[in-house]
Formats: sequence, C-alpha cells, structure tokens
Amino acid sequence: MPARARPPLDTALAWAGAMTVLLAVLVGWLPQGPFAPRPIDPPCTVEPEPPPATPGPATRGGLLYRRAFLGDEPVRSPWIEAVGVTLSAEPAEPGAGLRLRGAAGGHLRIAPESTLPMALAERMAVTVYAPKPIRVELELVDGITGARLLRPLALVEGSQRLDAALVDFHYERGRVALASRAVRWGLHFVDAGELELRAVELLGDGSTSADDRLLATLRETFDDPGQVHVHRRGAFALLTDAPALDVRAVLDALDGMHAHTRAVLPSMPPLRSVVPLLVFRDDAAYRRFWRRTSARVGRTLAPLSADEGYTWQGIATASFDDRYGAVRPTYVHEAHHALFERAWDLAAQRSWLFEGLAVLEQLPWSRQDLAPVYRRGLRRADAMSHLRELLDGRPIATERYWQATLFVRWLLSDPGRTAALDAAMVEMAARGSTELAPLAPRDFGSDLRALGREFWSWAWVSFGI
Repeated sequence: MPARARPPLDTALAWAGAMTVLLAVLVGWLPQGPFAPRPIDPPCTVEPEPPPATPGPATRGGLLYRRAFLGDEPVRSPWIEAVGVTLSAEPAEPGAGLRLRGAAGGHLRIAPESTLPMALAERMAVTVYAPKPIRVELELVDGITGARLLRPLALVEGSQRLDAALVDFHYERGRVALASRAVRWGLHFVDAGELELRAVELLGDGSTSADDRLLATLRETFDDPGQVHVHRRGAFALLTDAPALDVRAVLDALDGMHAHTRAVLPSMPPLRSVVPLLVFRDDAAYRRFWRRTSARVGRTLAPLSADEGYTWQGIATASFDDRYGAVRPTYVHEAHHALFERAWDLAAQRSWLFEGLAVLEQLPWSRQDLAPVYRRGLRRADAMSHLRELLDGRPIATERYWQATLFVRWLLSDPGRTAALDAAMVEMAARGSTELAPLAPRDFGSDLRALGREFWSWAWVSFGI
C-alpha cells in the first residue's frame, strides 16, 4: 500500500495559524497590533419580551405614569389630601387596592413624588373595584390656578378599568384649569359610597400637540368629518363644513377683533393655545354637535333655543347664515368669548363683561344702531337697584345684554375708566369672577353705588331723551 502523501508546507502553516487564532479566541488572548481582532463583548442577560398590549383606546401611546395601590402602604403622607373621604388599608381582598369611603362631595387628591409628565400625556386611566354602582369624577388639579379638570365616570358593580382622553376633561366656571399645568390627580365622590382604588395611569407619546389633538377631536364631532376644512391663521382655527362660507372674510374679521381687543385692554396675557371657531352648515348640525359633545365629555350641554351661537371651554360655535353678509356677527361675538376665556384663564360665560364686550365687538358687522335699544331699556328699568346684581359676575339673562353693553360702553368711553378696567381684569382673572363690587374702590376710586350714579347720569344724558 503506497504511503500517504504529505501536504505542502504552506498549507500546513496555514492550518497551524488558523488553529492558533482559534485557540487565542477561546482563552481570551489575542495578539496586539493593527490587525488584532475586536475584543469579545462582555456577557449580557437576555430579557424575555413583554406580553403584547391589549388593543383598544386604553393602550394608545406609552405608559408615562402609574400609581398602584396594594392596600398595605401607609396612606398618611404630605402628598395625600382626603376631604370627606375615609381611607383604609384593609381591602376586601389582600393586595387588591385602597378602600375609600366617601361622602357625597368628598374628594381624594394625591401629589406624585415627582412632576407629572403632562407635556406627553394624552389619556388618563383609573382601575377600581366598586361594590355597587356609583358616580365619581376623575380629577386633575392645576398647580397655578388651583382649579380642577374633571371627567365624570359612572362606575358599575365589580372591577373595571376606565380611561378618558384628556381633551374630554373640562373645567368649571371661574378660574380655568389646564392639563399641561396639572400637579395633582384625584377622585371626587358625586354619590356617597365606597370603592377600592387600585391604580391610576397617564398614557401618551407626545407625538401630537394639545392644540392638534383638540382640533382633531372637534373635527371628528361634526356630522361628516370628511367634509370639514380647518383653516388656521394667527390666534384662531376656523373649522367649517359650510361650503359657502367666506373663510378669508371671517378670518380677517377675527384678526381685526383680536387686534382691537388687545389695543383696548393691553394687559391681556398672550395666548397659550389656539382659539377654535366652528361654523356649521346649518342650525341643526350646530345643535347635533353639542349633543355628541355631551355624550363624549359626560355632561349635558345644550344651547338655548334662541342662542345663535354657543361657547364652552373656549370653543366658539355658530351656524352658517349669510343674511348679514360674509361675516355673521355671531361669529365675532362667540370668538371673542373664546379668546377672552383662553387669554385670561377665566370662564365667565354670560357675565356682564363678557357679553358687553362681545356685543360691542360685533357691531362693525351687525351695523346695528343700539341707541333705540338703550332708550327703551332706560325707560323701563329700575336702574339703580339692579346695577349691583348686574355686575355680580353671575350669568345674566339675554334681556339684560343691553344694560351690560351700555355699562361697558361707558367704561370704554373714557381713557381713565378704560385703564381702570384693564387693571381690574388682572384681579378678576386671579379671583375667577367678573364681580366688580370688590374691585371698584381700588381700581375706579369709588364704590359701586357712586360708580352707578355717575354711569346712570351719563346714560340718561346720552340716550334717555
């Protein structure tokens, strides 16, 4: 049998070199130099993949904040405020949650250990157990105004997780609350009862701005969102499904109103958000919008039958009507309400100041001569006895708009009084009310009774004859 041939020398050396490199890798030693292989990465731990998220609104965006209650943590701390609510760390099931017994009107508010991620948040969710049906409100508390945003919830019997878009939270009359400034969250008991609080979450990814989310929600609440056009210019966003609306003329009117308002009241703060005006193709569509909005936010909202426009939460609405030309005066009137509310953080719908200013701002488009209206009103009014009631900051009847407009016209007819009103507005916003009596002595130099005598004398001389 012939002897096996020996491999060439260069082949043997190549095999030897390869085995040397392999051995060096295995023992963690490699030659140094410009061609030295990259060191081996340190060992790492492979984590199992998280379970897939459950589809649905509750999982839109990422989890930004979660406060879970196991029922065994201490509940007395500087971060917990309980008014009319008794807290217990003994849930029905161990580890199930924190038991709350609340009187009607009671609330629990909790400040987190660190700042809430409100700049990214889009939704808020609460997990609870209710032994029987009960009505509560989920709350966010504004750290600057102290006002609350709320979303009514109707809990059913049993365990449940409810979530709501932040755009569907709303504030109450007075000082405005903004979700972006929230520093505490809480639960408010509408009904007396008990429940187990298990977790509260904030969700979102910050991919859209608060303005964009609001405008998208408003657009989706029209009869046919596909027919809605959104036009943005300056401070305003005009949303409409009315094909005959002269968009440019309306936006020009809104810009003019905004500039004039700032010239009259230069202390008006800069806007932090867009001012929406919604113009619907007809009156029926305008009213259907508010019915759908009521269902979305959990509160009944209905313009009066005589209301040609309606503003709520800084959202101005009206229906298309070209009887006055391209710009229906109601568009300017309601947009002024929304502008004022968003600029001053003051929700004072139908108060003397809001209505008086808005009526005056719409006059260039209504071209209405108010002198006969003032004259008729003066002749039938018990003026002196009603002025304090008119200026108390509460909503006024439509029949008294003439009086509010006349009083505001008097304030603006004199530079000194106009400057005094500008100064008073800052205090009204801080107080959350347009009530004038507490501010008159400091800002106008006389009490309301003396101010009233001066006003009525001017009114009778100007319009009473």
